[in-house]
Amino acid sequence: MKPLALVLAVVFFIVGLLYGMGKIEFLTRSGATHAHHMSHLVVAWVIALLCLIWYRFQSSPSAPR
Repeated sequence: MKPLALVLAVVFFIVGLLYGMGKIEFLTRSGATHAHHMSHLVVAWVIALLCLIWYRFQSSPSAPR
């Protein structure tokens, strides 16, 4: 699960970056008057941060049984 968490973090960071640059805003287009919302960039980066937290929890030593 560690590699999955790290890969997802990188993917969401890149998606947020590309959305912030306006390269993939067609994914959220809702009509001809669609405004460019930076909130999508923030949400993608928050999800990337949560994936990094998930990665960190996966790397902690397991508790003795």
